[in-house]
Amino acid sequence: MYKHVDSTETLALFHQIKETVWSSMGFEMEYAKQGSDLYLLLAEDGEAGGTFEFTPYSKSNSFIHSLFDEILTNDMRAMEVDSLAVLPRYRGQLGRKGICLMIDYAEKHGYTHAVGIADPSFFRSMNQKYKIQATQIKENIFYKGAEAIPTLFHLKEVYTDKENPHYSWYTPVFTQRKVEVMR
Repeated sequence: MYKHVDSTETLALFHQIKETVWSSMGFEMEYAKQGSDLYLLLAEDGEAGGTFEFTPYSKSNSFIHSLFDEILTNDMRAMEVDSLAVLPRYRGQLGRKGICLMIDYAEKHGYTHAVGIADPSFFRSMNQKYKIQATQIKENIFYKGAEAIPTLFHLKEVYTDKENPHYSWYTPVFTQRKVEVMR
């Protein structure tokens, strides 16, 4: 379903997929950020057909901070989401898998929110199809060759209420385990 990028070969494949998708959409290529967790989304045929990047907000660049610093509160634990790119032949099956990965990743790592620069169709899809609250926090911007929406994604609302019929699309990617810590 997914593969963590952990070698120069998988990093090259990550960038190849992302560049193919971004170029086709008119975006300028942007390479993975230092300190990010990168994932390849795997199709039913076992082939890597998509990418997703998660970065702790503290490691985001100054541009992202200029957009989001004033709206993040002390009770929010935020990550930056970037590089959700799916090759055209896998768009029907990997988009949902990428969203499930984002929810599971946030839960596993304790993130309550994500920030990102969202394509307008992705923004609509998050709110309408997936029922994940995505809030536009500033006016649309021109970014990397296209119009984009500075967005705050409310993820904790999803992973704490997975049984809600709104989230019937959700299937777990990670196995969550509760561990009792002995002192």
